[in-house]
Amino acid sequence: MSRNQWELEAEHFEYDCERAKEISLENLRKLMKDNQNTEYGRAHHFSEVETAEDYRRLVPVTDYSDYADYVERMRAGEQNLLTVYPLQHFVTTSGSAGKQKWIPLSDEALSRALVPLWYACHGRTPGIDAGRHLVMSVFRTETGEPEPETLLSVALYRALYERWTNALERSILGGEELLFSRGIGDVPYTKLWLAFSSPDMTGIQSIFLYDALLFFRYFEENWENVLLDVQSRRIPEEIPLGREERRALLALPVPDEAWFERVRRECEAGFSGIVKRLWKKFQWISGIGDSAFVAQEAVLRDYLGDVPIHYFSYTASECFIAVAMEPERREYVLIPRAGYFEFLPFGAEDSCARTISELTIGEEYELLVTNFSGLYRYRLGDVVRVTGFCGESPVLTVCYRKNQALNVAGEKLDMGTAAQAVEEFSARSGLRVCEYSFCDDKAVLPGRYQCFLETVGDGTAAATREVSDYDALLDEILCGLSDDYRDLRELGMIGRPELYLVRPGTHRGCQEQFRKRQAHTKPLQYLSDPEIIAYMKERIL
Repeated sequence: MSRNQWELEAEHFEYDCERAKEISLENLRKLMKDNQNTEYGRAHHFSEVETAEDYRRLVPVTDYSDYADYVERMRAGEQNLLTVYPLQHFVTTSGSAGKQKWIPLSDEALSRALVPLWYACHGRTPGIDAGRHLVMSVFRTETGEPEPETLLSVALYRALYERWTNALERSILGGEELLFSRGIGDVPYTKLWLAFSSPDMTGIQSIFLYDALLFFRYFEENWENVLLDVQSRRIPEEIPLGREERRALLALPVPDEAWFERVRRECEAGFSGIVKRLWKKFQWISGIGDSAFVAQEAVLRDYLGDVPIHYFSYTASECFIAVAMEPERREYVLIPRAGYFEFLPFGAEDSCARTISELTIGEEYELLVTNFSGLYRYRLGDVVRVTGFCGESPVLTVCYRKNQALNVAGEKLDMGTAAQAVEEFSARSGLRVCEYSFCDDKAVLPGRYQCFLETVGDGTAAATREVSDYDALLDEILCGLSDDYRDLRELGMIGRPELYLVRPGTHRGCQEQFRKRQAHTKPLQYLSDPEIIAYMKERIL
């Protein structure tokens, strides 16, 4: 895409934000008209919907259980059930809120999101077009082979490649061959090889910032072996890579000897600020990182130094929702053409849902999504806060997931607050926390929280301190962050939390054992599965 074409498309998105209220109603009317003769549309009288009030009256608020049977029939080949728009994929959710789900994704929904998502990076991130960057993911699909059942990130990158192939080939290290591949079984090794082969690397794009953190931890632990492999042009046989992928890595240009000497010297000096010390042209890192990532983000920033973080987008498997305003701000402007969005004041009745014309700055809402893939008034489970407007389009921050909260005695402490507690605990205890997870223990009276912390290093020094000191510090911090928690502690309805230090690699090992291998990884922070909790306890230092 030429610069002029890009600027024109960016202007279209900004113009959409200026008239977001009109577009929102246009979206609703189009969805109702186009889908009125689907099985779902007939059952819920889509033909009678003209206004937001009609829609609230005739169509119920839904969750995945309302669609599960429809989706199974659609996967079996039935059509005209939920939507008339041709389906490109069925995408699987991460399972972070429970059982994995299959979500239909139409060509219409995907095409409406591409320009805003491209705009989110290329229009808002300084330096992103200045050189070649590293994409953290490897998408488990062959080059040029779209799959009917896949991940949202795979579908998105495939669509981006189809539209802007030349631009992406010029800007992504390793190109399409090392981005879409079934032959890469060791993603961190492959990505570190690419990074060590590219002294002029200018940035990192990840789906979730957590992927970038995992990469830098792997870098710190394995740099010597990988650097030697790159320098000697040798890939050990035990590294799980296919023949074509080995050939592609070995074909990369070899930096001069001075580069390898600098990498070795800087790594031996420590990893604080390692990014700018090695890659002198490095300007940006981008990825999704919500309020629950703040504790790990402190560790990521230690590697990055002063490199700005661009939070890219607010996206769910069910819908592309919003794009980041600018680097270093976790604020997202709603994509006007992505769907029809409603905002339910947190704790209110379903009938109280509001349109984007009725929002109040500073208020928290549960987000309801009507998309172009067959979901109507769908509960995402996310609670967002309106912080302002870009034109008429609301600007949002993501507060927490409604169904992920620690709840021993009715306090419902959300994972965003839990993340703040870990961040403060790390600062006050002196521990460099890189991973954490919580569960609530109701097997004892009174019930209590259990927290599993993983620190950078082997954890031996941290484990020598009295664990009760850590328990008391975490308790004090939680009392300061949550009035409900403090009141219930004083009433004796919640016991003092238990904090456990676990062996290095515990959280990564848990991801590999209990979650399907995917192109990207979300932090495992809220534990409810007894098997996962038992796994954590077996690895306490």
